[in-house]
This record gives sequence, C-alpha cells and structure tokens, in this order.
Amino acid sequence: MKNIDQRPKKDKKYNVFHSTIFRIIFIVIIAVLPINLMTIAFSTMIVRNSQEQLDKEIQNSLDLSMGNLESALKRAMRQMTYLTFGDSDFIVMANTGENSSKFSTSYRSVSDKLEDVKQNYDLVDVCYFYFPTSEYMLTEGYPGIQRPKYTDTIKSMMTDSDFTGTWKVCDIDGFTVLISYDSWNKSDFGVLLNLERTLNKLNLIQNDGKVLFFMNKSETIYTLAGRQYFEEEQKTFAQIQNSDDYYVFRSELDQYDLVLVEVVEKSMKTSEMPVFLKVMQILSIVLAIVVIPLLLYFFSRQVNRPLRRLTQAIDRIEQGDLEHRIEEGRQSNEFDQINHSFNHMMDQVKELKIDVYEKELEKKDIKMQYLSQQIQPHFILNALNLLYSYEPEEYPMIQKMILCISKYFRYVVKMNAEFVELNQEMNHIKNYFEIQKARFPGLFYSIVEWNEDLSKALIPPLIVQNFAENAIKHSLKIGNRITIFVIADYFREEGQPDKMRIRLADTGEGISDELIEKIELFKKTGEHQEGLGVGIQNTIERLKYLYADKSIVRIWRDEFYGGTNVDIILPIYFEGDSF
Repeated sequence: MKNIDQRPKKDKKYNVFHSTIFRIIFIVIIAVLPINLMTIAFSTMIVRNSQEQLDKEIQNSLDLSMGNLESALKRAMRQMTYLTFGDSDFIVMANTGENSSKFSTSYRSVSDKLEDVKQNYDLVDVCYFYFPTSEYMLTEGYPGIQRPKYTDTIKSMMTDSDFTGTWKVCDIDGFTVLISYDSWNKSDFGVLLNLERTLNKLNLIQNDGKVLFFMNKSETIYTLAGRQYFEEEQKTFAQIQNSDDYYVFRSELDQYDLVLVEVVEKSMKTSEMPVFLKVMQILSIVLAIVVIPLLLYFFSRQVNRPLRRLTQAIDRIEQGDLEHRIEEGRQSNEFDQINHSFNHMMDQVKELKIDVYEKELEKKDIKMQYLSQQIQPHFILNALNLLYSYEPEEYPMIQKMILCISKYFRYVVKMNAEFVELNQEMNHIKNYFEIQKARFPGLFYSIVEWNEDLSKALIPPLIVQNFAENAIKHSLKIGNRITIFVIADYFREEGQPDKMRIRLADTGEGISDELIEKIELFKKTGEHQEGLGVGIQNTIERLKYLYADKSIVRIWRDEFYGGTNVDIILPIYFEGDSF
C-alpha cells in the first residue's frame, strides 16, 4: 500500500453556491418567511375570533340567567293569581275573619299550596299572601331577613300612594330586595327576592379579576360584591366602563329596572383563552426573531460538519488510507447510522440483522391499535335522542344527562392509553349506568364497588364496559327489574402472588350454553366466532396481548340465582411497576 502523501491529490474547487448545505439553507429561509408571516396573521385572526366567541359566551350566560329569573318571577306571579280566583280555600280566607272556623280549615291547604309555589321557583326567596279582611299575612320561604322587617315593608308598600307599579326595589336590614305586589279578589300577593341571594342562585362563576353584581339603569349598585369591587378599584362604574382595562357585560330586565353586570379585567380574560393560542402568538414572535439564525447554526453543526467529516473520510480512502474510520456517537442518529454503515463497508462486513422479537412487538402494537379502534360507544345516539325527548320543564334532568355524557366522552378518549387507574374505570362504569338508567328507568339497579387499596392499580381502559353493555343489552326486559353488580377486590390463591378480580354479575336470565361454548372456542383458537359480540372478543384479545397467560376471563351462568357472571382476573400493577 502506498503512503498517503505519495498519492496524487485532486485539485478540487469548492463553490459554496453549488453546495447542498447552501441550497438547503436557502430553501428553508424562503419557506420559513412566508409561513411565519402567515402564522402571525392566522394567530392574530384566531385570537380575535376567540375573544369575540368568549364575549358571546359571557353575554349569552348573562342573558340566560336573567331570562331564567324573569321566567321564574312571571310564572310565580301567574300561579299565585290563578290561586286567588280559582281555588276555593283562598277565596274562603279572603272573605272570612281569622277567628272563623272556615278560615282555620282552609289555612293548611292554602299554606301547602303556597309552599308548592315556592318550591317550584327556587329563584324566589319568599311568596306571600295578605288578606285585608282578616289583616292576616301568610308567607313561605326565607330571604335571610327577619320576618317582621320584611312583612312590615310589604304592608307599607301596599299603602304607599306613590307606588304605582307592580315591582319595587328597596333596602331592608342592609339588603337590597325586589318585591312584587298585586291585588285580586280581596287578596294582596307577590314575591320577594333578596338580590344578594339571587346572585348566588344564578350559579355564575366569580373569581379574581371578575365580579358580578346587580344595579339599576341609573347605575345604583344593589349588591355587596359590586360595591366592594368599586371601593377596592377606587373607580366609579362609569370610569370602569370607559376604561380600556376592563370588559363590561350587562343584561337588563326592563320591566323590573334590574341590570345584571359582569366586569372582567382584560388580563383575566386573556388568561382564559386556550393555551394553544397563547403558544401560537409566542411562537410567531420567536420564529420572526430567532429561528432563522438558529436554523443556520443548526445546519452548520448538525449537517454541514458531519457531511464535511464524511467527505474528508472518502478523500482519505481515495488517497489509499484504507484503515481510516469515522468516529461514531458524535452526530445525530441519521449521520451516526451513515458513519456506522461506512465503517462496516470498509471492514468488508455485510450483515443483515433481523430482530424477531422487535418485529413481533411491532405486530402486537399494530394489533392493539386495531383492537382499540374497534371499541366504540354504541349508545351515544340513543342518549342524544333521550336528551331531545325531554321537555323544557325537565331542565335539571337535561343538565344531568349532558354532564354524564360529557364525562363518558372524556373517558372514552383514554382508549389511546394502554392503562388507566381502577377507580377511573369503575367511576366510568357508574357514569355509564347513570346514562342507561335514564334510558331504561326502573328496569335495573346497579352496585359498583372496589377495594380502596386497589384504586390506583392499572387496568386496560373500557375492559369492563363491554360486559356491562352485554348485561344491559341481553338481560333487561320490560316488567323484569334486575340488579347488576360490578365488584373489584383481591384474588388470592395459596402460593401465588395477589391478583385483582373484577366480577360483573346480573340477575337476568343468564347467558346461553351456546354463547359460552363460542367464548371458550374463541379463547382456545383465537378465531372470531359468528354470533359472538365483537366487544367480548376484542376484550379477550386485548388481555391476551397485554398480559399473555397472566390474565383469566371466566364467563358462566349462575344455576342457583340465575344471571350471567363474569370474572376478569388480572395481575396487580401500579404506576412505575415493570410489566
């Protein structure tokens, strides 16, 4: 072999404009600049749209709350008006004295009906009737004010010649109250609201940087939260309304001269924007200032240097230094692989590595993704139809169902995770049963319990739901109320480590022998069985791939009590344990 110095050297002229590095940097700069400008423009537009949407949500929330309040007031007054001329007991009390036997007989009925009015309209603090014939006042409810004080105010309002309307705002014992008054068929009646309590009943969120309060159109503040806020800010309402540091939202009830106001500090409103919008804004600025210099540095360090090192090695090989090797482990994975391949080529070693274990794991991952995609909620459409079927008066049930369905969706997203905590899965089953109970009222009772020591134990998500769905689907029958149990506890065998058993049982007619045979055949062969639900087969396969032979699924019919029993026995793992 000739010495390196004795080999003729090629006269190479390096032209930077023809280099790959220059071309890559030029393309990146040309691509980044318009993308960065577009990102800034789009992020600005998205932020503006998000702010407008947030404004609409706040305003809609205020309008909805005031609409509910107005509806409650009108309906309560209308119902009380009906009682004055359509109920015999009210007519008796309106036309007889307090000492009359008829008065005493009708009192209980009138009191119960007034209590019903109060319970029907929770936003109302007090419902009252005053009977001038007997000078007797009947009230129902508690406004947080002593009864003699607010009853005296109501009576004085009836005799106030200056009061010509049906609603009046006044102060009683330091509280601002809204009182209605009407008279019909020898009876005076109305409702009373303590506006401090009403503000809390509207269930609108109040926190730092945000305040809610009532006032009138003349901007007289009615509620304590508003007065305290303006004292702390040392500003008037007009100053805050005209300031660029605050957003002011208002919803008015013209008939009552009542205005619900929400003041939000701009810093607070910005903090409520989605995090990705803030990140987009920050990234846009960062891209504009530092990305291009960083890209130049990155390509120089991560691409240009390794390429020069490789071309220098090729030059030395061309000059006869066949022992030269490129140092490995100093570059990125890609260049390190190139260098590794180069060194092996020079050693005249050609190897083909086939790692069967890694291939098998990859196949299992693909299989797991496929199986997870098969697990889809089958009853959401029915639940939405149920929501549609509710009447407006069933608003609490609508709220409950929306909450349950939203919890269901949040959990189903976790299908992308291999494991969840046991308590999360069991709470999901509870929530699932709540939805099904709304669909099938009175047809089943459920018990879901688990050992608290296993709350943080890890199990595959939705592993229980498939069997719960089957219990609902195959066991529920009109006129036949059943009970469904889901119990998770330790499973202990002598000489074996502790395991976890999740048992699901129902008191229905029980699974058929034919299905049991198909399940056992599927467990042995892995071949999908016609007539056997996809959910059960997927569950068995998931457990097999996750735990191999460490898990057990047993399904049988209880010959004594009836119903289907399912045992899922799993090894116990917690976060941080090796599987």
